[in-house]
Parts: sequence; structure tokens; C-alpha cells
Amino acid sequence: MPIGTHRTAAAPVAAVALLTAATAVVLLPFSRTDEAWTEWFYLTDLTVAVVYGLLAYLLLSRGARAVGALAGLAAIGGGLAAIGQRVPHLLPDLVGTAWVPGTLALITVLPWLVRDDPLPRHARIAVAAGLTVSAGLTVMRAFRAASPAWSDILDTTLPQQMGIVVVLGLAATADAARRWRVLPGDRRRGLGWLTVGSALMALSFVPIALPLEVSRPITYASVTPVLQLAAQAFFPAAVLAVVLRQRLWGVDVAVSRTLLWSLLTAAAITAYVLITQAVVLLAPLPGGTAGAVAAGVLAVAVFPARSWLQNRIDHLVRGPSARPGAAAERLAHRIGTDAAGPVAGALEAIRESLRLHSVRLETGDVVQEIGAPGGPELTAGLSLGGVPVGRLTVTGAPGERLDARTRKDLGMLAGPVAAVAQLAVRTDQLAAARARTTAARVEERRLLRRELHDRLGPTLVGIGLTVQGARNLVDAGRTAEAGEMLDLLRAELDRSAEDVRTLARALLPPSLERHGLGVALTELAERLSGPPAPSRSALTPEPDLAVSAEISGDVAALTPEVAAGLYGIAAEALVNARRHAMASAVRVSVDVDGSGVVLEIVDDGRGIPADAEPGVGLRSMRERAEELGGTLTAGPVSPADSGARTLVRTGTVVRVVLPR
Repeated sequence: MPIGTHRTAAAPVAAVALLTAATAVVLLPFSRTDEAWTEWFYLTDLTVAVVYGLLAYLLLSRGARAVGALAGLAAIGGGLAAIGQRVPHLLPDLVGTAWVPGTLALITVLPWLVRDDPLPRHARIAVAAGLTVSAGLTVMRAFRAASPAWSDILDTTLPQQMGIVVVLGLAATADAARRWRVLPGDRRRGLGWLTVGSALMALSFVPIALPLEVSRPITYASVTPVLQLAAQAFFPAAVLAVVLRQRLWGVDVAVSRTLLWSLLTAAAITAYVLITQAVVLLAPLPGGTAGAVAAGVLAVAVFPARSWLQNRIDHLVRGPSARPGAAAERLAHRIGTDAAGPVAGALEAIRESLRLHSVRLETGDVVQEIGAPGGPELTAGLSLGGVPVGRLTVTGAPGERLDARTRKDLGMLAGPVAAVAQLAVRTDQLAAARARTTAARVEERRLLRRELHDRLGPTLVGIGLTVQGARNLVDAGRTAEAGEMLDLLRAELDRSAEDVRTLARALLPPSLERHGLGVALTELAERLSGPPAPSRSALTPEPDLAVSAEISGDVAALTPEVAAGLYGIAAEALVNARRHAMASAVRVSVDVDGSGVVLEIVDDGRGIPADAEPGVGLRSMRERAEELGGTLTAGPVSPADSGARTLVRTGTVVRVVLPR
């Protein structure tokens, strides 16, 4: 059924209930009674008309037809009964009949229907029994005026009639308690309230179920109507607790914690006053000053019970944070003892202390959340030393809107949470720095091993063979040839020494640490430019190399880790261009802008064969780029890479991109 149709049906029900209540109020000045207990019943009926009329509108407008209809029936019946209280001489039977069908159905039927699953067989039987009893007693009272004998039978059997109602009501209470105990977390929300409310409704009719000689004095002393008033005021709130927290029938109305706390507190104070007044009326207190003193002593004696109830209400609505300092104590305890870590412990402590449904912490790119989002969000900023470091977002239970008190409590806990979050971030950064340091050491060792194995080792072996050859030539008297061989050996030693120096600078050049990446790359380009050192082998002579460095952007703003990584990649690419690509010109460019960093090394060498497997050098460069969070590509030079101002349209381009 569409929502509009539901609202069309809901509006007349609520309007009739409120109209009857207004009529009863208008008639109040024109009627008087000397019986206090009748005025209490009038107030009870008036409360039922207003409260259940609004509840019926809310439920019927959302499609809860069965529960909404029962609430509407109770509301209209209560309004008519209140009117009958004002004009008993005109409508004598209205007082005793109008309230019966709706109120009895609230006790015996409605608790079974507040659920999100189909009625099981035993529940259907109980609902049928409740409807039968409610309808039967209504019909019996409707024909009360048929004969005096029938009226006497109704009065005589009143305890038995109400006893059946109490038994059926307690059965509904037991079912609500069972569901609260056995159902999973989401489906048991609010059922504790429903259990208490259903029990109060059933127990408020116990005095009427007692023998007449006992029940009538209690009623005349206003105890029975006072109990029913308290129960009728509490029960709608209990029903709403289930409906809103479980979002039954699509009802998604957020109730403020302040409103909930105020209503419960007002109910507690009212109950205290009513109970005290009832006990004063029942107790055989002396008259005059002695009676007033005795009433005061009684009120003071009952006050601790009201204080206890108020503390329970505070804890129920606010959680442990209702007690000053409790939230901070729990936060400190969970930070140091939670197995999931200090941040998770802090969030869990906040959720428990403020009785929240979810807590989400956002610091930079890190988001940590405990619990699933429930009602409307409440956000508090986190700052440390006046600098914003993140935010804390919390939600209450479904159907609950957090208030200013919760915002204040959250603000008090925001400082310690910000400190814990920053500590966790710094710890993660330290761990990452240690990991990077370890990786850098491993890479340095890999580079040293490769250089020693692939270059210095063979060079030393060649030197040994050259020395042996020169000695053989000297022994043979061929000193001129031995001298030429020794000259080549000298050149090879000079080249090896330069390789060692290049390797040392590739690991961590002093200029990189002192002056930054731009200066270090410029020095590297100058050092590698020019003719190669003489070589013993004439089969693959290395050409003269011209290296240029182009630096743009705020290179000085790069972190030391990024600068060292980019320098290592550039140095490796330049060495490869000279040794393996036989390049004669290389351009190294670094561009730093708002989007990130781009490093390019473009040479005019012979390029990388299509079927070539990546070597140690290329893998090392790619690993460095990935450690910095970027990507590395290596391939042939394209027209866009060469351009008029750079190189010929051959060779290799190595491109590294690091996002901001």
C-alpha cells in the first residue's frame, strides 16, 4: 500500500482521538466530582487518547496497520471514556465500555505483534485468545444495562474477568522477554523496554483482579488509576523503542537523546510523586501536623528509590559517561590493554562509554571504524597542538539522534583520541622507515655484489693474466711489447678505480645529502661526460658521452628518501646507457609539479632488443620506483621523447612517475 494511502488512513484516526480528548478537556469546567479516584481515571483516559492517538498516526502512516489500528482503537476508546467521565448522567455506559476493547487489546495482543517476522503458531493462538477476550468483555459490558441481574453478574465476576486479562498479558510479557534473550543483537533491540512496558500494563490490572473486598478500597484510594496512568504513559515509549531501534515497518524517525532523557526523568519524578501520594492515602497516618510530618518522612524514605531509578535512566540513555570521569577512565584502560591496538581500544572505549552504535576515525588516508552506522551522524574534529589531524564521526542507535551532551562528551575525549591516533601514525611511519632502511641496505648489498661479481672480479682476473703475460714477454726479451701491455694494464686500473668511485657515489653521494637532487644529478652528468677510460678490449670501444641534466620545479622540496631513490635510478640508467647501450648522448630530466615527480633518462644508444629479458639493473630500478610508490617504464624512444632539442630518434627512454 502506498505511503500516501497509509497517511490518508492515519489522519482520521489521530484526528478523532485528539478531538475526543479536546472535547473531554472542554467539558472539564462544566463537571465536578468529589471522588479523587474518578479524576485519576479521567486523567488516565485523557493520556491514552493523546499519546496513543499520536502513536497510531505514526504507525499507520508507515504501514503498521495491525499495531496502528490497536493503538488507534485504544486512543479513541480512551477519549470517549474521558468524555463519559465528564458527563456521566448523559452517557452512563460510556465510561465502563469505551476503554475496554482498545486497552485490553494493548495488554493481551499488541506485544505479540511488535516484531519483524511472521507470527509463529503459539503467537497466533495467543493473539486469537486476546482478541476473543477483548471482544467478549466489550460485548458483555455493552449489554450491561439490559437487566440489573446481568449488571450484577458483571460486577461479581470482575476479578475473574481481569484475572484472565492479567494472565494473557503476562504471557505476552514472557514472550517479549524470551525474544529479548534468544534473538541476535539487531533483532533484540528495544525488546527489553517492551518487556518492562508489557509487564507494567499487565500488573496495573492486578488490583482489579483481586477480590472485590480488596480491590475496591485500593481503587477508591486512587492506587489502581495511578498505576494504570504510569503504565499507559510508559507503554507507548516501550513500543516506540522497538519500532525505532529495529526500524520496523520502515519507521525511521530520530528521537533526540535529550528528549528521551527528559521524558524518562519526568516519568520517574511523576512515578515518585504518585507512589508517595498513593502510600500516603493508603497508610493510616494521623491528621494535622503529625500527618504532614509523617508524609514528609515517607517521601524522604522513598527518595533513594527515585535516585536509584534516575541513575539507571542516566546510564541507560548516556551510558557509563553519565558518571563524571567514567569515560576517561575507560578510555585510558582500553588504550593500554586492548589486543587490537591502542586506536581500536580507544574507539571501542568511546562506543561503550557514550553508548554509541558506531565510531569512525579518519586521520589522513587512514580510516578505522568500529560498529555499523546507525542513526544520524555526529562529527567532532581532532587537533593536536592546534593543527587539525582528522575527525571522529559517531552514530547512535537506529532511531536515536545524539544531543549536545553527547557532543560535549565527545569533545572532551577528542584530545586523547587525537594523541593516540597520531602516536599510531608515527609508529606506522617509523615501522615503514625501518622497512625502507632495510630494503635500501639489501639493495645496496645487491648492487655491491653485482658490481664485485660482474666487474671488479673479472677485472682483477684480467689484471692478473695481463701481469703474467707481461712477465712472459720480459722473460722472452720482448720488452717493448711488455711495455705496451703494461700501459693497457694501467688504463684498466684507472678505469676500475673510476668504477669504484662511481659505485660509491651511486650508493649515497655527498652532494645529494648536502645540496639536494638537482645538484647531485648535475654533478653526475658532468662526471660521466667526456671520453671513456682506455680499455684493454678494442672490440667494443665506448664512444665519447655527452650527458645533460635538466631540472625544473621545486626539487628541493623532495624528501630525502625520494631524492635518494630517484638518484639511484638515474645513476643506474646512465651507467647502463654507457656500458651496454653504447650511447653518445644522454639527457636526464626531473620535473616536479603539483601532480608529482617525473624522472626521464633518454639516450641515443642501440636500444633494448624486443626479446631481451630484464637484467639486474632494470629490475633494481623498477624495485626502487615501486618502493617510492611510483612506476617505471623502459622502452624505445618515441618522437615525443626525442624532439628537436634532444636526441636522434633511436635509443631508450627510462621514465619514472611518482604521484604527489
